[in-house]
Amino acid sequence: MDTAIRFLFLAPFCALFAGCSRPSTLGSPGEELEFKPLWNGKDLSGWAQVLDSPWVVENGVLLSRQDPAGRREGESWLFAEGELTDFVLRVEFRITPGGNSGIFLRDPLGPARRTAEGGGAKPPWDAGFEAQINAEDPKYSTGSIWEIAEKAPSGLHKLGDWNELVVRVQGDRVATWLNGHAVVEAQQSRSSKGFIGLQRHGGAQYRDKVIEFRKIEVAELR
Repeated sequence: MDTAIRFLFLAPFCALFAGCSRPSTLGSPGEELEFKPLWNGKDLSGWAQVLDSPWVVENGVLLSRQDPAGRREGESWLFAEGELTDFVLRVEFRITPGGNSGIFLRDPLGPARRTAEGGGAKPPWDAGFEAQINAEDPKYSTGSIWEIAEKAPSGLHKLGDWNELVVRVQGDRVATWLNGHAVVEAQQSRSSKGFIGLQRHGGAQYRDKVIEFRKIEVAELR
């Protein structure tokens, strides 16, 4: 797919509620967006790990396996350097069936402060907000925004296979698409600017689950 793509934006957003369960209509016309790699596909240049479970690159795939001896029961975060305000993020991911992960959006604390504080006082899904990756969660399945927009349509996440998740963050609005299908749209008031991060979930139930990314790219909105 070309870096400049035609991207359809959801409109209107939920004006009266903090979130809504399903998007309404696709807006038109689309707009041309220029995506640039946020991850170089080779190593961890431009990214900073917080907490203990390691993030590694294997055969062109960025992944994390859990270190159960790590802090927060093996929880681990990987943050891209540099704050963003309005943007569209596009990732290709794969997760072990039964796994749990997510993408942090506009985390205001950032990797330096979180590393200095051993993870930071307020987790990134609360300080900013998070696009969920979890096909089996009955309330916040893949594409939902944790504690903001729940009840994503079922059946969009391909279990054990590669999936494409697109997230648009603009002003106080956030919308997601999974494998080309609109998922949720919502308003949020937590953060207006911050860092993008990836989650390696902790806890015994996720000990053998692996989260993988093979493409991470972003288009800033002006």
